[in-house]
Amino acid sequence: MKKLRGVLILAMLLCISSTTMMAQTSKQSVINKNNETMNKNNEKMAAILEAVELYAEAGRQGSREIGQQAFTEHATMSWVENGKITTVPINSLFEGLEQTGKEEVTYEVVDVNIAGNIAFVRIDSWFSKLGSFNDMFTLAEQNGKWKIVSKIYSVK
Repeated sequence: MKKLRGVLILAMLLCISSTTMMAQTSKQSVINKNNETMNKNNEKMAAILEAVELYAEAGRQGSREIGQQAFTEHATMSWVENGKITTVPINSLFEGLEQTGKEEVTYEVVDVNIAGNIAFVRIDSWFSKLGSFNDMFTLAEQNGKWKIVSKIYSVK
């Protein structure tokens, strides 16, 4: 009887040890997967913010060419004025940048939300000649490159 009890105790200890090892392996697998996801999101974040920085640099330089690198060809820009929503092709932004010319531009990233190959970015921006804005961008990834699809803004 003592021998049987000893065998049962040994079997239970082996089961507990095996379960603990499986749980640790499973936990490590989750940690590794979370780290991979974090690394991918960091890479996406950097690429997304590169497009936002191109937008700001286009403002600093008053440059259509730099702005075109940030936006898709058919991107739009929208705003609300006197209760009316206006949406125009992004070329209107480029024309405005060229007319304004070089200026100081700073911004603060307020929010970034990434879902697969699409993203949303909100910044608070300041243009030395134009003023302060709340800017929101939607972006999409194509062939590893993030481009702004639409910009909507309000004057602060």
